[in-house]
Amino acid sequence: MKKLRYDAVSYIQKNGNAHHKLQLSILFGNKVEEQRKLVKELKSFQNPDGGWPWSLKKGNASGISQTARTLQLFWKVGENKDSETTIRALSFLLGKQNPDGGWSENPELEGTIPKESKWMSTKYSGFQTADVVNTLIEAGYSGDERVKKAIDFLRRAQNEEGGWPSYVGPDYPYEGSDVAVTDHIVLAFLKFGEPRNSPIIKNAVKALVKHWDNWNEPIDAATALCVFLTLDYPINHEYVEELVTNLIRTQKPDGGWNYFGDLPSNLGQTLDCLEQLRKCGVSVLF
Repeated sequence: MKKLRYDAVSYIQKNGNAHHKLQLSILFGNKVEEQRKLVKELKSFQNPDGGWPWSLKKGNASGISQTARTLQLFWKVGENKDSETTIRALSFLLGKQNPDGGWSENPELEGTIPKESKWMSTKYSGFQTADVVNTLIEAGYSGDERVKKAIDFLRRAQNEEGGWPSYVGPDYPYEGSDVAVTDHIVLAFLKFGEPRNSPIIKNAVKALVKHWDNWNEPIDAATALCVFLTLDYPINHEYVEELVTNLIRTQKPDGGWNYFGDLPSNLGQTLDCLEQLRKCGVSVLF
C-alpha cells in the first residue's frame, strides 16, 4: 500500500477554516456532533444576499464557487434542501447567471480577488458555471431551463483539443486548456446525463492526456486523477498510478500541497489531493 510522507490531516486541522474542517470531517467520516458544530459555524458566515463570503472572510462579498461548494458540503451532512439556508443560497446563485448561460465570479468581488489570480474573471463566464450546475442538479433543478442553458454554455466553451479555458472572454491571458477546471466540468456533464462515451467526454480525456506534462503539478494531477476515477478507471491503470505517484512526491513537508511551482501550501488544494488519494487507497498519516 502506498503511503503519504507527511501529515496532511494535522495541516488542515491546524490551518483550516470551518469549510476546510467540515470537508475533512466528511472525508474521514468523523463524529456527527463535530459536523453539526462546523455547519453551525458556517451558517454564521452566510451573507444577507444568501451567499458565503469569498475565502470565508466576513465582510467580503459572496463568492459563486464558495457558495455552491458550501451547499454541497451541507447536503452531505444532512442539511435539508428545503431549508431557509439552502433557499437563500440558491436564490443568490440563480440571480447571478449571465446572459450567455454561464457564471463568472461575483462582479462585487472585483478588487478583492488578487490580481495574480488571472484564471478568474468577474466579467466573463467560466469554471464557476460547473460548480453552480453541480449544485443546482443536486438540488433538483436538472430539468430547469437555466441549467440547460448553462450546459449549452459549457458545450460551446469546449475548445478544439477537448479542454476548457478557465473563463471565456477577450482578455483571457492563456492559450489552450486549463487542465485544472476539467474535473468539475466533466462531473457537471455526467450529472446532466451526458453519456460517458460521448465526444465531449472522450475529447476531455484526450485533452488531459495531451497535457500529461502538466501532471507534475499538484493542481493538474489532482484534477486529472479525479476525472479518471470519476470515469471508473481502475486504480492500477497506468494514468492513475502515475498521478498518485506524482501527488505523493509533491506533498510538502508541512503536510500540504500547493497549486504549482514554488507557491506555499494551499488548504483547498490539499483537500482536493487528499480526497483523490484516499479513493486510491493511499494510507494517510495522523
